[in-house]
Formats: sequence, structure tokens, C-alpha cells
Amino acid sequence: MQKHWTVLASFTTATAVLCLSALAACGSSTAPSAPSFHEARHLDTLALQAASESAFDRFRLLQYPVALLARGVSPESVTVSVNGTDQKFEVGALELVGTTAGKTPTPNDSVFVLVAWQGTDVSQLVYLLLDPQANIIDEAELQDTTPNFNLTLEAVSASLTKSAGACPTLKLDTPSNLINAKCTKATITGAFDVTFVDQSDASTRFVLTSQSIPGVRLLLTGSNGGQDIITDLKRPHVRH
Repeated sequence: MQKHWTVLASFTTATAVLCLSALAACGSSTAPSAPSFHEARHLDTLALQAASESAFDRFRLLQYPVALLARGVSPESVTVSVNGTDQKFEVGALELVGTTAGKTPTPNDSVFVLVAWQGTDVSQLVYLLLDPQANIIDEAELQDTTPNFNLTLEAVSASLTKSAGACPTLKLDTPSNLINAKCTKATITGAFDVTFVDQSDASTRFVLTSQSIPGVRLLLTGSNGGQDIITDLKRPHVRH
């Protein structure tokens, strides 16, 4: 059975393979430019490398920071407590919005993504997908190319504070539903207190206190105004 997150990643994967096979230089400039575009190109290159090495989870998780950066968002460098020790992470947020079908589509259901990463080459990443009621739908901790889905403690929140203004767009050669969506700049209030346990039973607790997070609000495209994508994202799944 296809997992819900593959809806966002499947088209990108196919394009990535074509880009790699053609030895193309992925990522091209658009105007106006944004300071985040350089990092977007770099992370997109890392995602392509992950795809070429069959590190699919790293590939699909990098799509979220790439989408933020490619839409002109400069993530905040904030303090995240990791097992009680403060560390600096880049943090961003997305609201993915489905719309009603018809001639006058309007925003309908939505989900939030909180993503935090550190290291120039993203040595560590925390990803949380949650519904408006703050229920976690999907989650992952990524250490280099190794994903961990074993979440044992969770307390999360996300809400849209404001949304206004068009987003600049970096046209990457590995487009996805996230990059192609209609975008407005957003500020999302978010927080998390989550603990992941790895295969050796070692636990890692990540704590981000409630704060304003730079992000985007994306109206997803699709056969039903993106609502089909949101419905699939919110479908219950078995935790790893």
C-alpha cells in the first residue's frame, strides 16, 4: 500500500531520477531573488544525492526545507533543547491547504508541518506533520541518512498567526506539489516536545518552546484542488 507521504514525493522522485540520468545542473535563478535561494539549491542537491543512493527517507524529508527556502523563507536560527542541552537549529513551518473543487475554489482542510534541521549538509532533522487539532500524523528524526520513526513522547502545537504577501519562487529542476502550489508568506506559532528512541533503545528528546516561526501557506494543486492530497495525508497510518 502506498504510504500517504509518497503522494507529495512520488513525482519529485521520478523527476530527480531523470535529472540525475541527464547529469543536469538542478536549480535555476528567477527574479526576484531571495537570500534563501542559495541554501535551497544546496539542499536540493543533497536531496538528489540521496535519491541516487536510494536514501528515500532523506530525499523526501528534505523536500520540506527545500520548499520553504525555494519560496523565499529564511528560516529562524533558534535554540532547540536536545536531551537538555541547547543547540542551534534552523526552523521553518508550512501549512498545506486543500481547496474545494469548482470555479471558485476556497481553502478547506489543512495540515501543518514543523521542520528543524542543523548542519550545512543537514546532519540532523526533525519533521512533524500534524492536523489543526495538534494530533501528529507523521513524524521522523533523521540522522544523516538514517531515519527514526519511533516516537514515544509527543506534545506539539501549530497554528496560523498571519498569512499575507506573495512568495518569490526558485524554479528547481526537481519540482513537487510543494513547489508548484500557490504560496503566500506566513507566520506560524509552533512548539514541540518529542522523544525518539532508536534501535539501541537510546532516546533523544527535542524541545522547541512556543514561538513565531517563519513559513508559507501553500494551496495545493491536484485533481480535487489539492483536497485529495490533504485527505491522503490525514489518513491514519501505522507508526513504525
